[in-house]
Parts: sequence; structure tokens; C-alpha cells
Amino acid sequence: MTKVGVLLSGCGVEDGSEIFEAVLTLLALDRAGAQICAMAPDIEQAHTINHYTGGESRTAEPRDVLAEAARIVRGKIVSINEVSAHDIDALVIPGGYGAVKNLCTYGIHGLDATVNSGVARLISEVNGLGKPIGAICIAPMVVALSLRESETKTPLVLTVGNDAHVALDLTKLGVNHRETAVDEICVDQQNKVVSTPAFMLAQGPAEAEPGITKLVHQVLGMARENQPDYRGAPAVSQTLVG
Repeated sequence: MTKVGVLLSGCGVEDGSEIFEAVLTLLALDRAGAQICAMAPDIEQAHTINHYTGGESRTAEPRDVLAEAARIVRGKIVSINEVSAHDIDALVIPGGYGAVKNLCTYGIHGLDATVNSGVARLISEVNGLGKPIGAICIAPMVVALSLRESETKTPLVLTVGNDAHVALDLTKLGVNHRETAVDEICVDQQNKVVSTPAFMLAQGPAEAEPGITKLVHQVLGMARENQPDYRGAPAVSQTLVG
């Protein structure tokens, strides 16, 4: 059974993982028969947003990224510090502002961002072992920042849909950005990184689902190619290849 790490960044689009993206990812993996290893950094959130009012919460109690992410997966989650790239066959990262506030600080510091040490370690390990990574919505920025000092085979090829500002920042990191529609995926065959815009473009879960499902299937196909008993799998349709 293919074991896929799902890296979460909290619970809620404004300060954690985008919940639709996380659930659609988990559903696609479960339907495909993958074993899921949910994980998150065991750190305090950058801040907490009241998702009803849209304003920053004024409560004194800080929230922990791992504890909040546990809400999405019914408590079946581990700290990222407990996971090695040798433990999983692939890694998928849903989006949400938590990806660029908690996994890294791009949402706060722009290109001067730092990446959580556990996140940078795991992404670098997975990439270094030739295992596939799926990045959803804004999560391609986490991958780009994590690998900016790594010797990738060729420049990364990623998509954030058609967001001009983020696309420009990706190019400044040496990434080749590919503009895609909401239901498309961008496949970097050389570096084994797959990305899709999801809620960078989607207006609802029905629009986000096709791209996320295609990404999951593509990542699983790449992961299974690394397994000794692999006998081939159907190609994913409507794929943009970098």
C-alpha cells in the first residue's frame, strides 16, 4: 500500500489549512486505497483569525498548529518531527494561509520568508529521495522556498493558477511558473512535483475537486513507479507537463 504524507498547517483557510482542500485530498487518497499519514508542525500559530468576522481573534489563548490540524483528521496525526522521508512514499500539501504563515512566513515576510525547520527538512528529504510531492493552492510557494538552496535536477515547474503576484515571486526564486485552469494540474516530471490551483481560482469545492483528484492520482502514479511491484497505471488526463 502506498503511504502518503499529508502536511497540514492548522484548521481554517485564514490561519491554517484550507479545509475543503484538505478534505478533498484525504477523500481522493482514501478512495485510491492509499495509507494516509497526516502531520503538522507542533508550533504555535502565527495568529488566529475569527472566520465568522474575518478579524484577528482577541482571545489570549494561543493555538497550536498540530492540535488545530488534528480537528480535520479526527485526531489521527503526528508531529512532522516524527516523520522521515523514508517513512512515506509521497507528500501532499494542501493550501490555506496557514501554509504561508505557519509552514513558512511568505504570507508575512514575502520573499524574505523563512521555512519551518521540520517542513524544510522533510520536503528536501522527499525531493532528494526522488519521491513525489503534490502542492495545492498556495503550497507551491512552500515547496519553492524549501528547495531554493537544494540542487534540483532542473528548475522547478509549478502553478498557482494565474495569480500574477505570486507567480512573479516564484520566478524570482528560479521557478518556471505555468498558468493553469482550476481543473488542471502542472506536472514537473524531472523533479516529481505536481501542483494545482484549487482555491487560488475555485469558487467552491465542486470546482476545486477535479484538480485535487487529478493531483492525487498523478502523485500516486509517480510514487508507485518507485515501488518494485509496479506494473503501470492509467495516465491522468488534462495534465500540463512542465
